[in-house]
Amino acid sequence: MKTEEKEEEEQWRSVHEVLLIVLPYLHSLFELLSMTRVSRSLRDAIRDETALWTNVVVEPPLSSRLTDETLWEITSKSAGKLKTLILRQCLRVTDKGLRRVIDANPLIRTIIVPGCTELTPEGIMGCVESLTKNNHKVETLHINGVYGLTKHHLSALSTYLPQEGAIDVEVCPRCDEVRMIPACSRGSCNQRQTNERKCRGCWFCIPRCVECSVCLGPDTEVQEAACGGDSLCLECWLVLPKCRFCNKPYCTSHSSLRHEIATTDATARPVFECQACYYRAETLME
Repeated sequence: MKTEEKEEEEQWRSVHEVLLIVLPYLHSLFELLSMTRVSRSLRDAIRDETALWTNVVVEPPLSSRLTDETLWEITSKSAGKLKTLILRQCLRVTDKGLRRVIDANPLIRTIIVPGCTELTPEGIMGCVESLTKNNHKVETLHINGVYGLTKHHLSALSTYLPQEGAIDVEVCPRCDEVRMIPACSRGSCNQRQTNERKCRGCWFCIPRCVECSVCLGPDTEVQEAACGGDSLCLECWLVLPKCRFCNKPYCTSHSSLRHEIATTDATARPVFECQACYYRAETLME
């Protein structure tokens, strides 16, 4: 009996050692926090290992729950050695909360905060200016979705990040607004220089496939997505899973809106209903 218990203990120790090796390769905060539930010893190891907290990535579904205080608590685990801060759609993070983290972590090289609508251009500029003191270089700044960006803000930020492509937004040549201009994957468009592409423009000026960003010209077969007004090229439409009623797919970024249908066939493709069809069926059943 004792031999069996000893074998089980050794097996668990081996699994635990493997998990510790895997930890640095986890992608997001959600995955890291999920691992803390495996065991108390693994939780303590994650909490005390500073190297695991030098790259903080917060994505949905955790984004909506992240506050300034929570962000400070998480980033403090890096002991001032934070290098990458990625906050996607964190609607409750403010300039004050971000600046507090920046001031405590002068080694940050990557700031990615798309869709963080409580941040302001002035707050972003203050953070970048603080980081670039003492010849420190910020290599990547993604701020698409931060409201109020102007050409003046972009010009000022470019003095701190002069390298091409460091900032994810630029001045649209069609509407003259500061927005993201996606690269077109169409071969005929890529034959030209980037600044000469006929389809060069922001999402508001050039119709694009919401999945692959290819421009949707008059010679392109356009398909409707279930996301509500979004369009897809035929190539993307064909490979995406479809609603079992309307045969419309969700793009990858909106796949969480699907209402999955349970099936007993493990080999079958996932079956789902889009929100419109799901609520229409609910209404008919009342």
